[in-house]
Amino acid sequence: MALRADRIKGALYGMLIADAFAMPAHWYYGGTRQVHQDYGGPIRTYQKPVTHLAGSIMNKSNTGGAGRGSDRGTIIGDVINHGKRKYWRRGASYHYHVTLNKGDNTLEARLMRRVMDVIGKTKEVNFQALQSEYVRFMTTPNSHNDCYASTAHRMFFKNYTEGKSPDNCPDNDHHNVDTTDAITMTIPVSLFAADDATASRDSARMVTLTRDSKVSSQLAAVFSTVLRSVVRGASVKQAVAQCGATMRYNVDSEVRSAYADPMTA
Repeated sequence: MALRADRIKGALYGMLIADAFAMPAHWYYGGTRQVHQDYGGPIRTYQKPVTHLAGSIMNKSNTGGAGRGSDRGTIIGDVINHGKRKYWRRGASYHYHVTLNKGDNTLEARLMRRVMDVIGKTKEVNFQALQSEYVRFMTTPNSHNDCYASTAHRMFFKNYTEGKSPDNCPDNDHHNVDTTDAITMTIPVSLFAADDATASRDSARMVTLTRDSKVSSQLAAVFSTVLRSVVRGASVKQAVAQCGATMRYNVDSEVRSAYADPMTA
């Protein structure tokens, strides 16, 4: 069953707002203490990120491809995230989104907006058009101002600069690619679909345009079902529980068990 347009609009706006709101605290593994230390208390409104982030591993990340490695590669700086390689240099400790201002969206949310734009113009989920727009956007200077790009993007464009066709550029280092950021670009695809089965199928395929990750595709298909249920009016708890039941996984029991375990509480 197709979703109501007003609820789709609300879900998309909500995602963009949440992304901008959460952006300053990305990779804050220290939780509340670390947020309070850097921002003087809870983040209650849009906030510009601090310049330096203790524990940032961007200065250890590979600017020419997957995971950690040398900062001498120029995929970051010349091919994508133009002019941003200086923030990845060894010895520095910049916040991953140091170049963004308060209220700005991260690269992943900006990519989601490109998916929205293509679907809005074509009135269909055209995967070739979506991948072409991804390549165009990422390789165009000043198309966005984010500093960070994940391993999946760096691997894709490393392959692209080596002359591979876009269809053969999605890759996987089997460590940093099977991650939930793969789901972001699938959200408009899921919400556009006329029914849940199509939404799950198209969401799974959408992942394959940018990364070679079976597990991410599978999770995107599952997330699609949860998202559409919530947009129809179910509570998040209800939607997750129903999804768990379908997968024969008792979410409530697992959560209660985790909180009861002092090692995970």
